[in-house]
Amino acid sequence: MQSWEEQSQGAIYTVEYACSAVKSMTNSSVYFKNIDGLLRQAITMKEQISNFHGRRKRTMDPGMLKEGGERHSSGM
Repeated sequence: MQSWEEQSQGAIYTVEYACSAVKSMTNSSVYFKNIDGLLRQAITMKEQISNFHGRRKRTMDPGMLKEGGERHSSGM
């Protein structure tokens, strides 16, 4: 009888622990939604920066730049 009681207590503890873990995961959904939003913002910002740099490179004349990005004139 004592062995059966110990096994029952162990099973009850396991179930309670599992329920607690599930509740914790449910409560963490708010944090995951925030993380998702922040990741989406970061991706959008990276795309905007990449687009800005792409446009900037196309508008610059490569023949007018020396190494290091300094401008120089070809005439005096």
